[in-house]
Amino acid sequence: MFKNIIIGIDETTDINELLDQGIRQFYFGYLPKDYYEKYSSQSSLNRRYRLKEQFTDLGKIYKLIDTIHKHNGTIYLALNSFTSNDVMLTYSKKLYELFYNKVDAIIVANITIAQFLKEQNYKEIVLSNLFGIYTTQAVNFFKKQFNPYKMILPRDIRVEDIEKIVTTFPDDKFECFLYGDNCRYSESFCFSEHGYDSNSFGSLCTFAFTNKKPLSSASASFKQIVKHSKLTKDEKIKELEKKELSIEALLNEIELNQFDFNSKNIAKCLEMLNRYDINYLKESKPLFIRLNNILKNLEFPVAKEMLSKLKDIDIEDINYHSTFHKLNTKAISQTIELFNKYDNIVSYKIPSRGRELYKLLADINRDSSYDYTKSQYQL
Repeated sequence: MFKNIIIGIDETTDINELLDQGIRQFYFGYLPKDYYEKYSSQSSLNRRYRLKEQFTDLGKIYKLIDTIHKHNGTIYLALNSFTSNDVMLTYSKKLYELFYNKVDAIIVANITIAQFLKEQNYKEIVLSNLFGIYTTQAVNFFKKQFNPYKMILPRDIRVEDIEKIVTTFPDDKFECFLYGDNCRYSESFCFSEHGYDSNSFGSLCTFAFTNKKPLSSASASFKQIVKHSKLTKDEKIKELEKKELSIEALLNEIELNQFDFNSKNIAKCLEMLNRYDINYLKESKPLFIRLNNILKNLEFPVAKEMLSKLKDIDIEDINYHSTFHKLNTKAISQTIELFNKYDNIVSYKIPSRGRELYKLLADINRDSSYDYTKSQYQL
């Protein structure tokens, strides 16, 4: 089960436990003391922002490298930062000197470092998923530029695109993610800084999500109304002020009024929602779950009446958005089976460096009828 799993390690890792489990592929980040004292771990060279996720003791990581190699394992140095200014490049070169003849490969995420390694005639370049290699054209481009030892495909790439890439380039090595982690956007092109979790507001994208406020949106037909040559100005304003009566629009209106504590408008929207045939929601699981979650937080008789109707619909009651990338062991089981079909998918990983989640893979409940292609990206 673990032969192709690759795990990110740090100074707290029990390497012997991982080796005993049969894991043989690892990667790590290292920060020299003078670097993190000047620039902190939040400007790290491997895009891991907490100091506890870095090695800072050179002797300790050298010892771990020797231990891994004695067990016929492989270990990579991660120079996985998006960008590389002059200071970062200087320190990356220092790390190259410290590790090039000790590690089995170096993971890079920007062209500056990749070009530096190429100029050193270093052959074991691993291109990070942050390069955004989604297509066969991208693979072909990077092969010509850097002739990489291995390419890591993005977290959110489609399964059929993985298959197309690995079958088009059967002699090249690839690494894949077993699922897509907690962000529904491409990590390869995300410049939202995640490095400030030590501050009270957390990372910027998390702050934006948890502090979002609904805003009134314009009518979908506002352009036609504004351009209508036969309507007077007052008639246009009247048309623009009309409320949409779709379930989606009414839910938007309720959320908007919840922020304003406008119980009168909420009650009006609920009355209109209650006129819909509730069985319509069987065709839209996301809509069902959104309505269910909104109604749970409303102390209105109509809301309780609608909730009782929803109970008659056989759809699992979950928070759809928080489980968008929920760890799905059935899906992962099928994904592993797919990856194992291709000899050039030489490694695969669980997001967040594998952590302790690799243990779940040993207890996966296989279900041959489960369709892994429909498991994660339901929106």
